[in-house]
Amino acid sequence: MNDKITKRLVFFFTSTLVTFALIVGISFLMLFSRQTADIYRTELERRAMTITEALSNYLVNEDSTRGMGHNQFQSVGFGTYLRLIDDVAMNDVWIVDKNAQTIAVGRGKNQISYSALPDSAIEVIAEVFAGERAFSESFSSLLGSPSITVGSPIFSTDGQVIAAVLLHAQTQTLTSSAKEGIRILFLSLVVALLLSFLIAVLLSKRFTKPLQKMEVTTRQLTNGDYLAQTDIIQDDEIGSLAHHIDILAQKLHKASKESAQLEQLRKDYISSISHELRTPVTVLRGSLEALCDGVVYEPEKVEAYHKEMLTESIHLERMVNDLLELSRLQNPDYIIEKSELNLPDVVEDAVRSIRHIAEDKQIKLVYETQGTTFPVIGDYGRLRQMFLIVLDNAVKFSDKSQQVEVTIESKEQSCHVSIANHGIGISEEDMPHIFERFYKSDDEKNRKGTGLGLAIAKHIADRHGIRIYVESEQGNATRFTFVFD
Repeated sequence: MNDKITKRLVFFFTSTLVTFALIVGISFLMLFSRQTADIYRTELERRAMTITEALSNYLVNEDSTRGMGHNQFQSVGFGTYLRLIDDVAMNDVWIVDKNAQTIAVGRGKNQISYSALPDSAIEVIAEVFAGERAFSESFSSLLGSPSITVGSPIFSTDGQVIAAVLLHAQTQTLTSSAKEGIRILFLSLVVALLLSFLIAVLLSKRFTKPLQKMEVTTRQLTNGDYLAQTDIIQDDEIGSLAHHIDILAQKLHKASKESAQLEQLRKDYISSISHELRTPVTVLRGSLEALCDGVVYEPEKVEAYHKEMLTESIHLERMVNDLLELSRLQNPDYIIEKSELNLPDVVEDAVRSIRHIAEDKQIKLVYETQGTTFPVIGDYGRLRQMFLIVLDNAVKFSDKSQQVEVTIESKEQSCHVSIANHGIGISEEDMPHIFERFYKSDDEKNRKGTGLGLAIAKHIADRHGIRIYVESEQGNATRFTFVFD
């Protein structure tokens, strides 16, 4: 992946953090500036009110001492008192007498003429003389720098507004506070971004590591290495994906083995067919050549050759039919017509069909059943064929005067059909292969067999979900048991 996902994740994380930092920074700047201004304004209003109360008390005392009618704002004592307030307030303090149109300012300050005030400042003063507190930035041009002004009225003892206190403060202090806050925020965000970037890189590496493992595993799978595993155990979506890749690898490995086995079976099947067909065809051809060339001309020998050719052709026909039958049963698309039927009826039919062959060999057929009904779902003809194949083998491999037993037993939820004889039995070497195609024992009695009968019976049983168990003791007895659930 060449760390493409890692780079993308780091980019996305960093972009998100930068965007978040910008939003936080802008929001902080706006809120901090507004909050600082509100706090500063509240503080100025508090100071203005304090100064107003102090001046009101001072003026009341002056009136009681000197009497009414003199101009308190022009007295020496008031100037000294104003300078004291100016120093304590740490701001510019103006006392405006609207009637006398004078403005008293602190010592060392440039005197301001009432007529020099701009209209917006006069409106602020008028608002204060109306008995309201005012807030304005209209005095910045007079003060020579950006500033804010808070105005508060001075009341006489009879409740009349006799003057206005204007408290000025430069906004440079506010700007400095905002800049300091922004600087601290910026440094904090830079440190946070650096740490977040490192964490994002580590998390991205950790996130992409299992993806890289899965990429390696899938490449191995595409190269045919189906034993490859991701070895990832995580309780999340990536862990689930890795688990399913491991399952896919296991199934591919199993499918590969089955494919190899099927290919080997196909080769063995073709080889077996070629071998089995070659013998009767060779006999037929040899007999025909002998007859055509006149090598055999005596009537008795000609008749013998004809009988042998007939026997081989019958054997060949039977083999071809069995091959076609087995091919149909092996085809998963081949549909077996199933219906509800009575199992004892099928077994009895198969026993009746094989009875005349058994009688010709003087073999006794014994049929026993515990009940007359046991309903099953299946194909009547196929089940009859399955029983006939096993019965035919039981009769074929039994000696004269022996007997073949067929029994039906009901056991709980299943039915057992057993076919047993007392013939030559099946050797331990042959037992694992009796259901394989073209597999035949070396016994003389099996010389004319095709080796397909039991394979067909096994496929019929599999298509019906029937279990087959075989028990045999060589030289004594053999028992086939069919279990219907």
